[in-house]
Amino acid sequence: MEFIHPERLWLLSLLLIPIIIHLFHFRRQKVLYFSSLKFIRFIEQENKSTQKLRHLIVLISRCLALTFIVLAFAMPIIPLNENGKNGGKNVLAIYLDNSFSMTAIGEEGELLSEAREMAKRMLAKTPLETRILLFTNKMDGVEQRLLTKIEALSYLDKIEPTSIRRNLGDVLSWQKDFLDKEDAEVERIKSRQIVLLSDFQTSTSNTENIKEDKESNYYAFQLLPQDPGNLFIDSVWFATPVHKKGEPNELFVRLQNDAKSERMNLELSAKLGSQRRTMFLDLAPNEQRTTSFPFTEKEVGLKTGMVSINDKQLYWDDEFHFAYEVAKSAEVLILNSENASAKVAQVFSVEPFYHTTSISSSNYTKDLLNQKNLVVFNGLNDIPSGLSTDLKEFHEKGGTVFVIPGNQINRSDYAEFLSGIELPKLGDLMSDGLKLDDIRYKDPFFIGVFEKENQALNLPNVRKAYRVNATSGFQLLNFRNDAPLFLRSGTKSFLLTTALQEDFGNFTANALFPTLLLRVGEFSSQNFPLFATIGVDANIPIQREVSSEQPLKLLNGKISFIPSTRKSNGQTKISIAGMEAVERLKAGTYFIQNEDTLGLIAVNYDRKESAMKQQTSSEIIDELKSKGIKNIKFNIVKDGQSLSEIQIDKPIEYWRSFLILGLLFVLTEMALIKFWK
Repeated sequence: MEFIHPERLWLLSLLLIPIIIHLFHFRRQKVLYFSSLKFIRFIEQENKSTQKLRHLIVLISRCLALTFIVLAFAMPIIPLNENGKNGGKNVLAIYLDNSFSMTAIGEEGELLSEAREMAKRMLAKTPLETRILLFTNKMDGVEQRLLTKIEALSYLDKIEPTSIRRNLGDVLSWQKDFLDKEDAEVERIKSRQIVLLSDFQTSTSNTENIKEDKESNYYAFQLLPQDPGNLFIDSVWFATPVHKKGEPNELFVRLQNDAKSERMNLELSAKLGSQRRTMFLDLAPNEQRTTSFPFTEKEVGLKTGMVSINDKQLYWDDEFHFAYEVAKSAEVLILNSENASAKVAQVFSVEPFYHTTSISSSNYTKDLLNQKNLVVFNGLNDIPSGLSTDLKEFHEKGGTVFVIPGNQINRSDYAEFLSGIELPKLGDLMSDGLKLDDIRYKDPFFIGVFEKENQALNLPNVRKAYRVNATSGFQLLNFRNDAPLFLRSGTKSFLLTTALQEDFGNFTANALFPTLLLRVGEFSSQNFPLFATIGVDANIPIQREVSSEQPLKLLNGKISFIPSTRKSNGQTKISIAGMEAVERLKAGTYFIQNEDTLGLIAVNYDRKESAMKQQTSSEIIDELKSKGIKNIKFNIVKDGQSLSEIQIDKPIEYWRSFLILGLLFVLTEMALIKFWK
């Protein structure tokens, strides 16, 4: 047995008071007048032993009454377990998972609300002197402190859902490190009870950081939703990344019905700038569906978009935001060799969308790359090292490079340059099997270019082409011998494997030639990523020159966030990874600003929790035990928190029993004095 307030035991010294009173009472003498001394002796002999016994019992009753009352105020307990330390405080640590998955609907409301009420019930049964560590997925400095019972109840009402996800290993490691530090540096901790209130999703089941803990008692309460499934929008993309006024495009949306039941008559809405689209669809159980909205751009400029669906289970992943730009023009730089084809510049001059600068490669200077979207090699045989370095940097910043080789290329120059822009090397010339017979119609590059797949299409006649010595890149036009005529790497570097001189063929006379040039020009429009993920994406390029020393800001109404930035090869990149971005940002579209508006960026919540899959009790218990956590009790809450039994061990308290015993002995003393004459 131990005492919570052993300092109050000094009150036992008050036992001297009834003893002193008792002794003085024995010495007090009374004068009685009797006619015969015989009668006095008779009375004294008859009552002497009885009176001694009566006084002794009264004294014992008084002493026991005072003893039990003092012990009651010292609050005696039996420690929680055999490992309990002598002295110190008892700590109850409650982890309340407030991630978005806890907004699912349970039997009595949201799971987060049920968890909050369970925590309140636990605190109601907790001794007043117990200190509380109440923490959520924030796990910041505000939560890194021990609270009183009253403070913990007040903080519970302030807990709101957050997009922050925490692995189970991080949660348990954080609380153990804090309590160990508290025990070593502030005040000794006698016993620890760890309560986990969560849905225990598989996506947060990582226990790598858990540390062995044989002394604490763990209580896991798994809250389960009524419907374990979820319907959410997984991603969006365009049929072609090219956005031009007046040209048709198509927005693709991927939906996921992660449920065992069919979802009927779902309303899917899309907003693209000022345009609105709606459709209704049915999704089978566990079905993933990709659908699309056709549209035509009507205006130039920055555009915001959002796709949304009505789902009655979870709401945070029912919207998907994106942003893009419909460019007014594209700036093109053509670098010509001595025997360059004049038709390259002629093709771009036909379209007013392109502003073209055509110069001899010998007149090149780096400042010509400023504000350019596309650089075209028009028959260069040699690539000077300075030009190679500049164009690699230009490519890394998001610029587009289209390489049309010369008729007598310097292979070493080309090999070094092409590898720097992620294109394969060019080998020797070949002249056999060069009939063009394969066009990759389904590639984004060709979507919208041809009305239909036409096998009888008039294709150019190519007599000679360079072999490709590597398999990297996406082949878009292939010869009969499977060698590529035209290929791309990503959407920012393109390569033609034949020269434009007449002895190489009649490619420039074919309608496919201007089609390729103009399509590459369309792909050269520099856009921000269509969307980014909060807490994940760390290298988002700014497609504008950032000259101001003022920090970049993401602005959306009242939300203002300064992302971390870094410069690489002259290009500025921002990051929305890390906990600060998760805490500050909400899904939506943000302006990127310093002194001027540099662009738009759409951010969305991470979809990892959208797949509502929970761990089983055996999986959780086995995993924790394998990490050295032995004292664990697991409970499943699926019928509502009010019907669940909350059984948390606590020190056995005896102060009420001692107080009752003290009062009984007080009553015993009063009865003896009143009725034992």
